[in-house]
Amino acid sequence: MDNSKQLEELQKTLNTIYIKNLEFFKKSVPNIYNKILEFEKLNIENYSLEFRDNNFCLIYLENSLNLYEVEPFTDSINRVNNFSVSSAFNLIKIEHLKKRNHYNNEINAYEYLNQFIDNFQNIDININKFIFIGTLLGVHINDFHKVLKANTYLIIEPNIEIFRLSMFMTDYEILSKDSKLFFAVSENSIELNKIIKDFMKYKYEFNNFIHYELVYKNNEEIINELIKSFTYLGEMRYPFSEFLISLKRGYDYFFEEKNILNLSQKYSFLKNKKVLFLGAGVSLEKNFEWLYLNQEKFIIVASSAVLKHLKILDIVPDIILAIDGQKDVMIEQFNTAPEMYKNSIILVSIKLDYELFSTKLKDTKIFFMQNALELFAGFGFLRGVTVGDLGVDILAKLGSNEIYLLGVDASIDGESGKTHIGTHNSSRKIDLNKKDSGNFRDDIVYTKGNFEKFVPTFREYLDMIDSLEEIISNHKNSLKVYNLGSGAYFKGSFPLKVDNFNYEKIDKEIFKNEFLSSLRNISKQKLDSIDIKDIQKEKKVLKKLNGIKVDNFYKEFKIVFENYPNSMICNIFDRFFKLVLPYFYMLKDRDLANEILEKQIYEILNSFNSIFDKIK
Repeated sequence: MDNSKQLEELQKTLNTIYIKNLEFFKKSVPNIYNKILEFEKLNIENYSLEFRDNNFCLIYLENSLNLYEVEPFTDSINRVNNFSVSSAFNLIKIEHLKKRNHYNNEINAYEYLNQFIDNFQNIDININKFIFIGTLLGVHINDFHKVLKANTYLIIEPNIEIFRLSMFMTDYEILSKDSKLFFAVSENSIELNKIIKDFMKYKYEFNNFIHYELVYKNNEEIINELIKSFTYLGEMRYPFSEFLISLKRGYDYFFEEKNILNLSQKYSFLKNKKVLFLGAGVSLEKNFEWLYLNQEKFIIVASSAVLKHLKILDIVPDIILAIDGQKDVMIEQFNTAPEMYKNSIILVSIKLDYELFSTKLKDTKIFFMQNALELFAGFGFLRGVTVGDLGVDILAKLGSNEIYLLGVDASIDGESGKTHIGTHNSSRKIDLNKKDSGNFRDDIVYTKGNFEKFVPTFREYLDMIDSLEEIISNHKNSLKVYNLGSGAYFKGSFPLKVDNFNYEKIDKEIFKNEFLSSLRNISKQKLDSIDIKDIQKEKKVLKKLNGIKVDNFYKEFKIVFENYPNSMICNIFDRFFKLVLPYFYMLKDRDLANEILEKQIYEILNSFNSIFDKIK
């Protein structure tokens, strides 16, 4: 066969593969199909698929650079042969976990994971989920699948033109017959994160080691995007046990006839009031004298973490926010003179520790807020990361249109390396020169400063910054946030120096009486017909789950969950499985793995039974 005939046959083959792929995307992934059609209309050609010296090439036309170092089929063989299992995103912990949040005599997610981790002497590392970072011509994709046979693939290609050219040489339809495919082609970071979330949600039991192949060094930044997304989507950020605590304690407090605030809508209780919200960042300490001189000019709202520091100058807050549900931490925060909180209005999470409530707060002006889940439909619940971002959201919902932040820093002090004010139990000094260790809670990064160009912070605080910026954006039409601190900048807020004030004093007693009356008017104190109906539904779900044999629980649970997708019990159990199953499938000793899992399921069922048995 002469060269021209050979090229003609080759062209026919490539076109056949392309048309087959196009039909596949039209039927199964219409988003990709539409992107390809829109791109073709633009008549753009920056890259070219060429056949030179009996080899395929992917040429960048601007400088005639071949993006392949060797012929694509040889490149594919080399990639498969040299693939290392170390090229993986580690979504689970291998070493024993230290408890971060501790609640006495309650189920703890850290303990549940350690029951698997402590038996990780022999583990199975199977490649169930795989990510192709970049495609080039995609020749290696099908070859990798022949070896790996993974059940799920995420294919990321930031350049639509390169991906289109891969459709001439890669049979995506054949790949789809064996595996579930997720595509992220020419997506911005927001859309990429959504696709990663869907990829994580599918067969979440295999979210332990997710391996990858980086096809082109120019795509290395995508690895950082994936690390960030996997970190934010991790179940240990807010594990199932936190929801269980909210459910249990929320009902306990309600049936003690305590007020549950309705935060499902915005009110006007704080309208036209200058609200100063105090967090435990170092900027509070730096501006303490100013705070003392100006305390009568603001409604002072304080995180409970700053009460001891305020005691130094006897600055009594008008409103106190207490979000954490841990015992020792929270008792220590209120381990100060009773006059610092006895006459304040206290807004707390339904996770509040009962010993703290019974020994110090029972007879105060206390109001509870639903946290993480909605016990009572239509009453709203708190969503956020820390008391800093949650506090702004709470105050905005209560009608504040003018919030001044001080000590809500979300950063480390750049001069001293201090993380918090000196009286905070978590206050420490950080070596700002230490290198990254891969630890989300300890690694130092830099973010835009409120007054400085950049300030040091932890990766963990970036989540709080994102949350606060989203909250400010959600209330942008009715709220102005002024940041007085020397910490991080929050998009949508206004940096403001503390010496730029000349406000009048506020009559605090009139305000407190009116505010207290308003809160009582939006509080739930008894069950209504909708609550009773919802509780009966949960009891019905619980009865079904109690009837499942524990050795077949997960399989039958998924059927119950499909029938009752809004059930609190099912959603908490789903979070439990998302957390522990990636660990469960790592153990080689399947009998031991099943024994641990079944014991945990039994404990959670008993916890739910104890909660709902008390509700008649």
